[in-house]
Amino acid sequence: MEKRVDSIVFRRLTYADFRHINKIGGEEIGGGGQSYIDFPTKDISIKIWYKFLGENTGLGVGNRPQWDFMINSIGLKSPKNLKIYQRRPASVCIASQKIHSKESNRVLAWHPNNSFPEDYNPDIENLVIYIIKTTNSEFWAGWFLKNDIPKDWSINDFLRRLFIEDSAGYVKFRKKVFIDTTNKTWPFYFDTKTSENQEKSEEDVEEDLAEEDTSIKLQDLKSFKPEIRERLLKIRKRNPQVVNHLKVLYGGKCQLTGEKYTFLKKDGKLYSEVHHLIPLGEQGSDSYANAIVVSPLIHRMLHYANVSKIDLTKIQNNKLPIIINDKTYEITWHPNHIKTVENSLED
Repeated sequence: MEKRVDSIVFRRLTYADFRHINKIGGEEIGGGGQSYIDFPTKDISIKIWYKFLGENTGLGVGNRPQWDFMINSIGLKSPKNLKIYQRRPASVCIASQKIHSKESNRVLAWHPNNSFPEDYNPDIENLVIYIIKTTNSEFWAGWFLKNDIPKDWSINDFLRRLFIEDSAGYVKFRKKVFIDTTNKTWPFYFDTKTSENQEKSEEDVEEDLAEEDTSIKLQDLKSFKPEIRERLLKIRKRNPQVVNHLKVLYGGKCQLTGEKYTFLKKDGKLYSEVHHLIPLGEQGSDSYANAIVVSPLIHRMLHYANVSKIDLTKIQNNKLPIIINDKTYEITWHPNHIKTVENSLED
């Protein structure tokens, strides 16, 4: 199955790390070794872990953050629960990875039963484990045992970091990268294979514009012949009535800022846009209850800024506070509009 990659955390295991999580109890005096895999915070900060995993689900040792979530394994079909927590100020760890332990919760992709190495030569081989976060917030685990990059593996500058970093790292992708969740060896590639991912998102369009080469001289364009590609696109049809009716209801004014960040069009009407609280790409409904009228600036901020969670059950007197980049705004609903929200909550 094809998934688009958002980001990756990775760890180059030392041989000592590898031996500790594979030791049998009693092998050494004082116990069988550590049961966790450490990620130094000097390489991946706590702030980055929050960005990667989201809000912590609880508190662990020393009231430090802990995350419990579902993780999938590349090439396997069975997801399982995983715990990651800040063990000490200097490190964040993946818990319960010691395979010969009653509390063992080894990630399936990193289990010897699923081709993970039982031993290797650290002098000539590097063992790297990684966790992928997809754009739909799924997590997938994988690994590789290579010293050099194989020539037949798809690589860019972002993925190259998995081979050259000495310890651990975080990669946030600014270009399209996909994984084949059935490919254990090297799941990454760059050209989409499914029609769903061939449809450009707003982020893709902005990326294309940002990276557009404007240095080409005009005379060079005389001989330029654009490449023609045929693609089958799956287009999500939107309901124009929702957009039109809401804009009329609010007179083009933003539900957060009124007329402040909008402008008059040539026809004398205020320009506004409609934002879906739950994006259509995340199965949000194209309905009045899921849509609000906003100015173009607020619309961009809702997509790209740091926005607090929206809980429609906390609307009071047709108003709901929302924080964007540490500044508090207030969404205000028209009485006729709020009825659709209340009806959706009852359903």
